[in-house]
Amino acid sequence: METIEVSNEKALKALEQIKTYCAATNLDELNYVIKILKKLQCAGVTKPLEADFSLLTEKKNG
Repeated sequence: METIEVSNEKALKALEQIKTYCAATNLDELNYVIKILKKLQCAGVTKPLEADFSLLTEKKNG
């Protein structure tokens, strides 16, 4: 499978556009995903799929 580079900004824009066509029963879930991606972006996570979140767990437990 070909790897396609997508920025957080592009992903957020696509998700916002999808909201227009999303069934009302799934809007809460879609908004949740958008909030997560925005929070990651604000935290400086530019490539969430490649991020090592295990360090967050270690800080919490340590």
